[in-house]
Amino acid sequence: MLSCPLCQQKVNLRNVKRAKLFQSERECPHCGGLFTVDSATKRRQAIFLVLAVVALAVTMLLYYEGTEWLIPALVVYGIDAVYLYWANQKVYLVPPRSR
Repeated sequence: MLSCPLCQQKVNLRNVKRAKLFQSERECPHCGGLFTVDSATKRRQAIFLVLAVVALAVTMLLYYEGTEWLIPALVVYGIDAVYLYWANQKVYLVPPRSR
């Protein structure tokens, strides 16, 4: 479980409210301070989204073009799953940068 960068209390991200709609900042339930994920985590999330789009494209090819796309689809799904697992191990919470 991750810790708040301000008060060092354990934070369950599933139960934390967002500070503002359409922003990545969240509010700590213990101290009320704002935090977000680090920039490297945001890059990993963007890479995962690209991999997910590739997986969707391969799925569409599998559906419309036939079973010759089964092995590439399985490879893309495997890479996507391993990358998601690896990236979730490297999430760090930091205070938001002042604007």
